[in-house]
Amino acid sequence: LTAAVLALLLGFVSLAVFAMNQFVWALIVLGGAYLASALVDDLFMTLLAPLPAAPKSDGKPAAAPDEAPAPPRTREQTALLLSGLCRIAIAFLALLLLLAPYGEGPLDLVRRSGKVADGLAIGGLTLRPLELLQGLAVLLLGLGAVRGLKGWLSTRYMPTTRMDAGMRSSATTLFGYMGTVLAIAASLTAMEFSLQSVAWVASALSVGIGFGLQSIVQNFVSGLILLAERPVKVGDWVSLSGVEGDIRRISVRSTEIQMGDRSTVIVPNSEFITKIVRNVTYGESLGMVQFKLPMPLATDIDRVKALVLASFEAHPGVLATPAPNVQLDGVDGTNLVLNASGFVNSPRAAYGIRSDLLFDVLARLRGEGLLPGQPSPAA
Repeated sequence: LTAAVLALLLGFVSLAVFAMNQFVWALIVLGGAYLASALVDDLFMTLLAPLPAAPKSDGKPAAAPDEAPAPPRTREQTALLLSGLCRIAIAFLALLLLLAPYGEGPLDLVRRSGKVADGLAIGGLTLRPLELLQGLAVLLLGLGAVRGLKGWLSTRYMPTTRMDAGMRSSATTLFGYMGTVLAIAASLTAMEFSLQSVAWVASALSVGIGFGLQSIVQNFVSGLILLAERPVKVGDWVSLSGVEGDIRRISVRSTEIQMGDRSTVIVPNSEFITKIVRNVTYGESLGMVQFKLPMPLATDIDRVKALVLASFEAHPGVLATPAPNVQLDGVDGTNLVLNASGFVNSPRAAYGIRSDLLFDVLARLRGEGLLPGQPSPAA
């Protein structure tokens, strides 16, 4: 519009008329494209938007029909997808209409776009759209196949083996990583990438790793070590730098630990390699129950020992082998300190069984007229 007014003021009437015609034509095309896009969007959202259930005469929602409609989220996603495709078509048509006054018809645009198929040369590398699409298709198919095989391994095949849950998880995760690498390699082959091009990319990545990706690579390598050597595995009860809980998942970068309050702590894999880790369930899976019992000096110690051992033997969670034991730990002022211990099937059951034993021992002592000693005063 400014160009038309300026040309008119300078005396170029024909140029001003041409510029004004193009401005009006562009305004009509863009306005029509906007209205068509809004119409298409409203049309699909109206046709495919989730409808609320019609209420009955008593005000309650009507019963669902035999064939349930598509979920609301699926219907909304379908509407947005169809609306987006139609908007792309409208934008392309608007572009053709805008270029039509300049002699660029649809055939001319198709002829020009055909040159893109010859490829874009970047140095010694030629990028061709057809090969890129072919490589992308191979990558998507490969990743889909790897995901399907991982699901089959974890849900169908692995449960039939003698592997424990941690070993099954590690094997499935390693298979997923190897399958992903093979899918990427097949995709690069489909794109006809040469080894020299891959070497250039690897060189660029090595520079990036040297400057800013050291921790990521360290965690990645540590994750592979954890999955291969398995010093810790899924289901283990570990303690690391004040964090204690069960390992729920080991990924390529981090490990998820679920604590006793059901919160999840995400720990980098390198922490398990470079720091001291306490694995409660590693190797021997037995747990130990232990508590100290102060008794007055005048107490019949043999009688108290028999009561404590009877409490251990009566509890179904305490193992008979190794046998429970009660020892005299020492003399603390006016008290004899007994140290009672026994073993249970799992460290996770130790806390609850210890509480049960303490309740039972105190009840037995009161029944025999024996009372625990008072704590000694601080020095």
